[in-house]
Amino acid sequence: MKAKTEIVLAVPEPAKLEDGISCWALVELFGRQRIVGRVSQQQVGVAALLRVDVPDLTKDGVIVRKGFTRFYGPGAIYSLTPCDEKAVRQLLPMISGEPVKAWEYMFRGESDE
Repeated sequence: MKAKTEIVLAVPEPAKLEDGISCWALVELFGRQRIVGRVSQQQVGVAALLRVDVPDLTKDGVIVRKGFTRFYGPGAIYSLTPCDEKAVRQLLPMISGEPVKAWEYMFRGESDE
């Protein structure tokens, strides 16, 4: 008679809601928007929102784009990818955090006459 082999899967305990989140991350939002920065959870009224603190974009020690803070509700978030600060700073020049505005591209090159 063969002995049965028991396989045990180690499943990490899910983080408790009260622990919140605080890390550097790439946040992808519905509407094809992306933003990078330091993310944390913040209570605003009765809603728990994701706070994204985008650092200053600097080049040669000069601020090219001033940092800012944005808040998002859980329904706006498609994906959150934790990463380190170095990765965020590498992505920062390519991701402005501004929503895509189709009309800006439709009329590019046309005068405002």
